[in-house]
Amino acid sequence: MIPTRVGDLDLLVEEACRQSAEVAELFAALSPADLSWRPDAVSWSVAGHVAHLALVNGPYLHAMEERLRASRASGRAPSDGPYRHPWLARWMVRAMEPPPKKRVKTMRSMAPDPDPDPEEARSRFLAEQERLRHLLDDARGADLGRIRFGSPFMPLLRLSLGAGLELLLAHNRRHLWLIAEVRTKADAARHRGRRPG
Repeated sequence: MIPTRVGDLDLLVEEACRQSAEVAELFAALSPADLSWRPDAVSWSVAGHVAHLALVNGPYLHAMEERLRASRASGRAPSDGPYRHPWLARWMVRAMEPPPKKRVKTMRSMAPDPDPDPEEARSRFLAEQERLRHLLDDARGADLGRIRFGSPFMPLLRLSLGAGLELLLAHNRRHLWLIAEVRTKADAARHRGRRPG
């Protein structure tokens, strides 16, 4: 949900915490081999999906932190809402929600190492989630519709701060859904005797 009032940030904080817990539990439950298993040579493993999230979320968080800092420094009046967000940003968030309606090729700058270290992927993702949680707290009182930032991967694309925050959470949800898909394929391969375990 893209925040339209300051109270909506509480729901975003809850969702960020839920996602962190889901990833932590997943990595605690699976072996390194399970975390690194890929359905085929071009698909990502569980660890690959989580490494991708950390790779994307870090630059987005940096861009949003910078714009929030600049807004505070400019003395912009506080706002508890309502916040208005550009239609393109609202559409992007809806399009990101799982299950994926359309699969798109990931830009090279967003692609993780084909075989990332699972522990490094987990720790980087959880660190970026903690950073997101802090940003959500810091954003209270800012006009989340008026503050705009450029996408670090597509600079011509400008998003409102509120839409950017929800976009990261929706992107996380999308990949958590895709991770469940990888695990289903792994179970099927195990039952067919095509993978150890």
